[in-house]
Amino acid sequence: MEEAKFEETPLHKAAAAGNTEVALEILNLMPSLGRKLDGGGWSPLHLAIERGHRDTARLMARFDKMLVRVKGKGGMTPLMQCAARAGNEEHEERKLLARLLIICPESVTDVNNLNQTVVHVALVNRRCKTVSMLVDWLRRRNQITAVLSVKDVNGNTALHAAAQFGCPGGAEKIVKLVKLNRLNSDKKTALDLAKMYHQTAVREILEDKGAKESKDIEELTTTDYVLTEATLPEKISRDYYYLTAQLTLEMRNTILVVATLIVAATYQGVLQPPGGVYPAPDPGTETLARPSMGLGRRRLLQLGDDTWKKHVAGQMVMEKAKYRYFMPSNTFAFALSVVIVIFVVPGNPVFLILHVCLVFMCISYLLALDAISYYTGISDMIYYMSLYAIVGAYVVKLLYYPVKALLVDEDWWLRGLSVKFANRFSGSKGKFSDAVMKMKKQHTVLRLN
Repeated sequence: MEEAKFEETPLHKAAAAGNTEVALEILNLMPSLGRKLDGGGWSPLHLAIERGHRDTARLMARFDKMLVRVKGKGGMTPLMQCAARAGNEEHEERKLLARLLIICPESVTDVNNLNQTVVHVALVNRRCKTVSMLVDWLRRRNQITAVLSVKDVNGNTALHAAAQFGCPGGAEKIVKLVKLNRLNSDKKTALDLAKMYHQTAVREILEDKGAKESKDIEELTTTDYVLTEATLPEKISRDYYYLTAQLTLEMRNTILVVATLIVAATYQGVLQPPGGVYPAPDPGTETLARPSMGLGRRRLLQLGDDTWKKHVAGQMVMEKAKYRYFMPSNTFAFALSVVIVIFVVPGNPVFLILHVCLVFMCISYLLALDAISYYTGISDMIYYMSLYAIVGAYVVKLLYYPVKALLVDEDWWLRGLSVKFANRFSGSKGKFSDAVMKMKKQHTVLRLN
């Protein structure tokens, strides 16, 4: 049995008969039989699902979750077979499908020999309620792009299949999550297929969402792009790609540690500058108290006993000549370190509180700088240059995510922005649309293996 490529084993017999106890006992004694295909090209789990033995199938999958991903005839997995059987009135079949998804979540990304996902298979078999359940599962798992954007051997996505085989319920959910105007191998959009196969309900859903026909879409293929000349937008795309690709997690952690040390040291420098600050006057006196720091006090006594009385409380004791070098260096080191922290710390919502803390820390630093500094042109220059650098870093950080939405087609927390951009500018003509199209193609070329 181990050596034969196709063999009908006792496990096949037990699974096909729904004999759960015997099937589990055989799996326990020889787990490899669960992956063996019989002469028809089916595994024991395939047969249990095909014969309607749902308890046997569920317990076998729970015993070894990888059985859900075994590919049988045509590359069909047990999950796909279950989706093909789960009709609109077969609630128990859909319940089994849900249990298989829970047992083996990774199986939803498998494809068969036609490069069809489980959503394709459900659409081809016109299982609209099953499609709706699968789409909801993908949203809960954040695997929308990984499944709904997959093209079969004919270049059809799940939306193309919904338009071709007529599944209004599935199409209504899918159109909110994917790019509407992608072309298949025949250069047809989903709207073209809906009209071609007279799927009126799906066509109305697509038109209501702004879908277009292929004649209104101008798409630049990767081959055509390679034949064009390089432009500035492509350079921007390359810089963006290498900036994100080279910033590994280990490098990010190293940068954060060094930048944090510099921020802490420079922040301490503005709170306790060399030489100290002039203290507040003693209660009941009209004159200011003398400086508390020894070096500053000795320097002022050398200049004259009344020199210290001419300064404001809280101002630096350091001479202006030294201040011209110390404070710009300290402040620029602080500002640039904060800029690095802003760029390196992810902008995900979970890090929003950390970014807010950075903002308030910068405000407190600039206020402390304003309080202890001499009021000269240098003070104003330092203050405004630091402010502009930090604000500019946040502006660039905010622009980073729309750029990523334009270039990257993958599951992430702003994936919906990418879909909105694509649906808004798909087929439109102009310098902006052409630039975005070339940037995307440049990014595609850089990611080729």
